[in-house]
Amino acid sequence: MARPKGSKNKKNIMTASQIDTQITRQQELKAKLEEEITTIQAELDKQKQLMKDKKKEIKAAEKQIASLETAKAEAEAIEAAVAQKAEIEKVVTALISNGKSADEILSLLNSNQ
Repeated sequence: MARPKGSKNKKNIMTASQIDTQITRQQELKAKLEEEITTIQAELDKQKQLMKDKKKEIKAAEKQIASLETAKAEAEAIEAAVAQKAEIEKVVTALISNGKSADEILSLLNSNQ
């Protein structure tokens, strides 16, 4: 079988108008990609700001939790003191009704604490 004439490695010769067309396509692609990058960058900046805002909200919530826990501890201490005072008054009333003197009641209270 005979080989066809011409080289398989023949260079593809492009005209100036074909090259201009390819240049135009590449420039359009570049402009489109740059626009996408700008859009993505704007979205990133927006997300970064949103993250900063959320972190500030978390810090504020943590401060609020800490102050509420402190207030809770103080309230529990006050309630415990009031309960202890009521218990002491009950014991003192019972001791007085049994005929104990003030000195005996004080010595009993001091020995229990």
